[in-house]
Amino acid sequence: MSPGAVLTEELASRFAGVALSHITREYPHKLDHVLVDAGDLKSPRELHPVFFGSFDWHSCVHGYWLLATLLRRFPTLVEGPQIIELFDSQLTAQKVASEVEYLEPPLRRTFERPYGWAWLLMLGAELSRHQSPAAAKWASALSPLTTAFVDRYRAFLPKATYPV
Repeated sequence: MSPGAVLTEELASRFAGVALSHITREYPHKLDHVLVDAGDLKSPRELHPVFFGSFDWHSCVHGYWLLATLLRRFPTLVEGPQIIELFDSQLTAQKVASEVEYLEPPLRRTFERPYGWAWLLMLGAELSRHQSPAAAKWASALSPLTTAFVDRYRAFLPKATYPV
């Protein structure tokens, strides 16, 4: 948007349509994935049950952030029911637990550092801004993943000698 441009509900609807068109589209996909053995050969959806869409993991997270922001700012958005259905089906404790589990192997400690980490924390922050019980449920489900990335930042930042 140009400086001084206003986010209208019509423009928000167009943005929502763009995000919804790719956020659950698995392919094409660029994986950032370290293979330790043959068991690591899995599809994006198997590896990341929440954030498998878009072109890569952080773009998918960014798409969720965009949709959460639009839903908060425009609660009567035409795409609102579709966004709510998506979040209800994807932001579940079970699926988020799989995303957290993905991070556990030592060779995945730097997965999406720092860009994807930041977008995940922005998504968590955005969900906490909402006033609805549904968003509180989504934020709660996402909480173990936000905590995992906060812990990663706390471990990484003291070691960082220059901005990345």
